[in-house]
Amino acid sequence: MSAPAVLVGVDIVEAGRLDRATGRGGETLARHVATAAERSLGAGRAAFSVKESLVKAVGGRPPGFTWHDFEAVTAPAAPWAEPLLDEAAGELAASTGLPLTAGAAYAIRGASARAALARLSPGTPATVAAAARWGEGHGVFVSVAVVYAAPPVRQGNSQRSSQGEES
Repeated sequence: MSAPAVLVGVDIVEAGRLDRATGRGGETLARHVATAAERSLGAGRAAFSVKESLVKAVGGRPPGFTWHDFEAVTAPAAPWAEPLLDEAAGELAASTGLPLTAGAAYAIRGASARAALARLSPGTPATVAAAARWGEGHGVFVSVAVVYAAPPVRQGNSQRSSQGEES
């Protein structure tokens, strides 16, 4: 059995830059970057850096991109993805000196899901999901994300893809 394909993205940003952006943008920036569900969970300034690592993993901002293409979810990441994320977070922590102690699973939808699928499993029906870890210290914020494809989630007699389309 071959290992599943994954996409990895990393973001390292000066913490002061995040502070200045959130200070200037306030609630408007928060609504632009984080979904209502994420804001209710207190997504805070981490949302921008973590979503930047997700953008890098899927290959950039495709036409039709919105920050809401990525949403933190309470469901766990795929069990096989956790050890891979642990390894990537450990490597990044070792190279930056910062432990990556916070984390979440992410749903990926819309244009970003289509871009990820084009790289992960072209022509194969699948959903796209991700897991991320992050940490901060010494004036920087560091995040790493692992994006992966999984078979579509079945709902009754229909099948819903990560793009929210029924087939």
